[in-house]
Amino acid sequence: MKNYLCKIYICLTLIAVFTFQISAQQKNEILAKAGSVVISKDEFYKRYEFTPHLKTKTARDLESTKRDLLLTMIGEKLLAQSAIAEKIDKSRDYLIMMQYLRNIYLRDALYKIEVKDKVVLPDSDVKIGRKRILKTLKSKFIFSAEEKESRSLYSSLMNGASFDSLLQTRPEKDEQNESEEITFGTMNKKLEDVIFDLMPGDITPPVKLAEGWYICKVYSVTEKKFLEDQDKRNVDKVISGRIEDDLYEAFYKKFFKGVNVTADRSLFELLLKTVSNYVNENKILFKEKRNNKFRLVEKDVYAFKPKMPAASLDSVFIKTSENPITLSQFLDYFMLQGFELERLDEAYIRNRLNSFVKTFIQNELLAREALKRGYDKLPDVAADLKSWSDFYLSRLMMKNAYTEDPVSDEEARAFFIKSSGSVPQDDKVKIAEILVNDLQVVEKILNELDKGKDFKELAKKYTLRDSVRNKGGVFDYFSINENGEIGKAAARMKVGDIFGPIKTAEGYSIIKLLDKKEGKNQLFKNFEEAKDEIKGYIHTEKLYKRLNGEAAKLALDYGVEINDAQLRAVNVTKINMVVFRRFGFGGQLIAAPYAPDFSSWYKEYEDMKKKLSL
Repeated sequence: MKNYLCKIYICLTLIAVFTFQISAQQKNEILAKAGSVVISKDEFYKRYEFTPHLKTKTARDLESTKRDLLLTMIGEKLLAQSAIAEKIDKSRDYLIMMQYLRNIYLRDALYKIEVKDKVVLPDSDVKIGRKRILKTLKSKFIFSAEEKESRSLYSSLMNGASFDSLLQTRPEKDEQNESEEITFGTMNKKLEDVIFDLMPGDITPPVKLAEGWYICKVYSVTEKKFLEDQDKRNVDKVISGRIEDDLYEAFYKKFFKGVNVTADRSLFELLLKTVSNYVNENKILFKEKRNNKFRLVEKDVYAFKPKMPAASLDSVFIKTSENPITLSQFLDYFMLQGFELERLDEAYIRNRLNSFVKTFIQNELLAREALKRGYDKLPDVAADLKSWSDFYLSRLMMKNAYTEDPVSDEEARAFFIKSSGSVPQDDKVKIAEILVNDLQVVEKILNELDKGKDFKELAKKYTLRDSVRNKGGVFDYFSINENGEIGKAAARMKVGDIFGPIKTAEGYSIIKLLDKKEGKNQLFKNFEEAKDEIKGYIHTEKLYKRLNGEAAKLALDYGVEINDAQLRAVNVTKINMVVFRRFGFGGQLIAAPYAPDFSSWYKEYEDMKKKLSL
């Protein structure tokens, strides 16, 4: 329920996770303009610091890397303008994604205003916290779900029974081979208020928490003599978090009091039957659980949605008083959010689906409340959504361009004759990959890599890609123009580099470059042998030529201005990183859009300018 950023640094051997806040020195000056297209210092700074930026062909140092990213962002925004002209912003894919993102950012804004901004640290709590943080206790506990049993156990202890002997008769002993180390903030505040005043050998009376009753024994107490600055920061963080939890709970209860929004029962049963049938008919796809969970994602929804009656998909599923939600609209959210299962029996799926629908309704009502208050127009929300909008429009533009301009046999034959059968070959790379579909799992993997765990062993444990799991995620050599963003990233890596996560249609990929082979011309004896190779080569050349030309022409129409002095003044780190943002009321995304280098359009733009000046 918290709203914070986790930053993950990625370089050859270093991955560290810590909380990050944007430096106050980064003022929102304009770094670049192209007509109505504007890139602010703040937007550039977020993109640079929050996303990976591998070396490009033109990047020689930090300043040229910064410039290439700025040119990539300008090119991205220019393509977004072209996408709007082609009405791609009216496409279903774009509208679904932006609705999903808008709701996340709206809920986050509501959380910030109703919860986060209301956190105030009482001096009395700070004083108590600073006293407690000097202590480290070692303790064990006896747990009971029943008050009567807990009172009876406590009575026995007060009459001389041995705590350790009683503990040995109970199931909770198995998780307490050693006494647990307790510091300020590591346990429930209600229990902490009792235990921190005790001395070694003392036992707490039964303390009731949500799950049951606890009796704790203190085995030792050690105390620091001096309060360090980090201790003070930790105290503030713990108290702030606890107050935030209380404010969240109070707002949640008040907001949803008396609210009664339901899902259509018959459509729910249809969805349950469809999902249950799909997962059980496709058990081969779920033959092994990953991280103890099965996960349905975009491709699964596209597989089972056409099997549902069209009339049902267009029917109202969530019965809100205004703008009711159809089953098809709900499945859009289902697809983007992902649906996790630990088992495949229908009773379990029913419970999970019930919970999922309830969460969707709550999220939708929170987002609608924020929209009603106009939070979509808050500067930070509007800026973030504009950045994501430009990114997705440019990616859809690129996707459309790739499917167009097919290469004919005549074009390929003409190339074969002109080159005397000598066809250029792309560089080839060999990688190991860990594919997952959960950013929290990504974070866990990166932490394990930081601790020195072997990449291939982690691939065997975590990757969702069955075909390479037993090989430690290792792919055979492939062209850098294959496998989408993975190939593009690998092309710019050095052997031994670890990079990711890379967002793909299948999830999130973390890759390690194992080897790279320079592409050489291959001589083919006849056209039929060379045809597919030639078509692939020409198609790739056409794609980049078209995209570069499109961006360059728009830049020429608008006129590009780059404030080099301001760009040089942006202070950035020298370490690659990717940042995950966790949003208020739940949700997690990469904090800023990530796109591979697209600075090549600028050279074509300069060439166009020179031709016009002649």
